[in-house]
Amino acid sequence: MRGIAVAVVAAGTAVTMLTSSPALAGPLGVKGITTQVVTATATAAPGSDTATAEAFCAQGELLVGGGYVVNSTSTDWRIWVDAPLDDAAWVVEPANFSTQPLSFTAYAICALSVPGKNGISAYTTQTVQTAVNVPANQTGEADATCPAGELRTGGGYEVFNVSANWSIYLNAPLSNDTWTVEIDNEVSNATTTTSYAQCLAKTNSHPITALTVSTVEKAATVPANSVKTADEHCGPQQVMTGGGHVIQSIGQDWSIQASAPVSTNNWQVHVADLDNYSRVFDTVAVCLAKA
Repeated sequence: MRGIAVAVVAAGTAVTMLTSSPALAGPLGVKGITTQVVTATATAAPGSDTATAEAFCAQGELLVGGGYVVNSTSTDWRIWVDAPLDDAAWVVEPANFSTQPLSFTAYAICALSVPGKNGISAYTTQTVQTAVNVPANQTGEADATCPAGELRTGGGYEVFNVSANWSIYLNAPLSNDTWTVEIDNEVSNATTTTSYAQCLAKTNSHPITALTVSTVEKAATVPANSVKTADEHCGPQQVMTGGGHVIQSIGQDWSIQASAPVSTNNWQVHVADLDNYSRVFDTVAVCLAKA
């Protein structure tokens, strides 16, 4: 993943990075594990420029998921990286094709132990990735699957093509151990898309038996030429570790302005509809619970 960003910088593209800032820690825990949300905000200059925001978990914490928020209702930008980096940070990289600066924020969900507990001491995380080559003017799917005995807590994607002519219409968990990404590639050449799954594992390599993950989702409809926000929450005896979105549409006439953990137990998706057709979309949250 980082090879793409390095190539862009070498070509003279300006990159802005700001340091992470923590949000509130989760008030409740599961088996001694809670979470906090960390954010980092940056700005991409106008005119096909890119920028990077990296939200870092603190030493001793585990990166389990993340997402992004973009301050724009236009379609003149694309989030081409929304993914975990080195199991320590969530990185977001947009390409801004508009004539105005583009402000955006990366969100990382960090797991930590409840004070006085050893919740995460027995666990670690790893990132699993799967890349697919999507032909011109076709749709494609990439599925990253965690190994048996591990828990898929979150996920994201990367698109190896800085263009305004593709869209990610699905970035969500479709099964208990897999993160799925689906792209509409309306580009005149093939585009490589990578799905990333963030996987929770035992440090002793044994299967996880005390914890489980599940998904909850909420459907909403964004009216024509309008915007709509929908939130989904994990239950009171659960901890949210990640989330994503699905929109029942391909094409370029909408944008996902936000798909992020705007609080420790609230995943939010914000959709801008830019034509005369309404669209259904889903907000998906990943929830950690006792097995």
